[in-house]
Amino acid sequence: MSSPTEEFKVDAKDAYDEQNMFENGRISLQIGAPAILQQCASIMREATEHRMKREEKEGFLFQYGSRNGDIAYRKELASFLTRHYRYHVDSSSLVVTAGATQGLYMLASLLFSRGDMVFVEDPTYFIGFQIFKTDLGLKTISVPMDEDGIDVDMLDRLLEEHKKSSTVCVTEDRPYWTMLYLIPTFHNPTGRCLSEARCRQLVQVARKHNILVVCDDVYNTLCYEKDSQGNFVTPPPALMSFDQETDLGFHGNVVSNGSFSKILSPGLRLGWIQAPKKIRSLIMNSSYCDSGGSFNNYTSGIIASALQLGLVEQHLGKIQEIYSRNMNAVHKIIKEEWPSGVSCLLPKGGFFIWVEFPHGFSCAELQKTCIRDHNVSFYVGSICSPQGLFGNCLRVCFALYDIQTLTDAVRKIGQSARRMMEAHTT
Repeated sequence: MSSPTEEFKVDAKDAYDEQNMFENGRISLQIGAPAILQQCASIMREATEHRMKREEKEGFLFQYGSRNGDIAYRKELASFLTRHYRYHVDSSSLVVTAGATQGLYMLASLLFSRGDMVFVEDPTYFIGFQIFKTDLGLKTISVPMDEDGIDVDMLDRLLEEHKKSSTVCVTEDRPYWTMLYLIPTFHNPTGRCLSEARCRQLVQVARKHNILVVCDDVYNTLCYEKDSQGNFVTPPPALMSFDQETDLGFHGNVVSNGSFSKILSPGLRLGWIQAPKKIRSLIMNSSYCDSGGSFNNYTSGIIASALQLGLVEQHLGKIQEIYSRNMNAVHKIIKEEWPSGVSCLLPKGGFFIWVEFPHGFSCAELQKTCIRDHNVSFYVGSICSPQGLFGNCLRVCFALYDIQTLTDAVRKIGQSARRMMEAHTT
């Protein structure tokens, strides 16, 4: 047994050891995780000291907390989102969650039952559709996308077709017969953004068919475009901004599911849902919520102070610079050093670059080669597809590693790809 004063040491890679992502020193470009987490220590220390001065007198932060979350957190978060989004976010529209995954699972499990249908983009965040299909027993229906995001015309036709076979009885407790899960801003894995025209069209289709649209909005503030003065611009408008209570025909069809995992720290397990009143009421009146109160009362209170002190804003500016530099470096290598016939979009934000090889090329074989020869890995595109499509595509994350490690790994992938393509043409 170690002594009470003995320092407890943990290797940083232990966080992913269960998945063997860092096996034998592997450079894993598949991991969608943030960098420079060391800075979070000083942020949390300063924010904790700030909030504890209040808690020494009140102690409310150590209680279960209100079901929709700490008031200070919701107020400060609303101000933060209003500054970064292109519309006003009211604090009353927010509910605290334990991260975007918990928020998604909660919404899907509260509103839908095993055997119900859920529509998803193809490709999309692979764990998202796995939650629906494997954990909740929902039937996933894929909708294709293009450079402007999800194909809303195709979605309209699919909804019309599948609504005929739906057995869901819409009630006050189950106000929608199905849901659409999508990542409209800086999409995972493609990095694309849903165009404003598509946003408007999608809201109209959602109202027409009475569906819930759940937006995975975890990347929205990670925008890398700059104005003429060199300042980062605000991101594209969130889909939620096109579904406002003041709209003619408003029914509350859009939910925004956000998180601090990408912009601060995933270890905080802290996020939020921005939703219309009827969805917030269903959440807060559920036994799941009633039993424990706020889903993360203590941490949300600390982050309220971090937001109030401007610490999150400062951190966001730093990681925008780092990720922007990383993204541009990776894109430059792919465009200039990878073999001809390979294409990739330069995203305007987010965590990922999506690379497309000619049809017939196997990124699964490329992945095996890169692991064997260079101990470098990435995600094959087919993992992001409910139908197993996009085997000729791959996704790399540019956020986790320092720029030298990152660019070395990307060059090695390109070298292996070139050898594979040359071998297939001889």
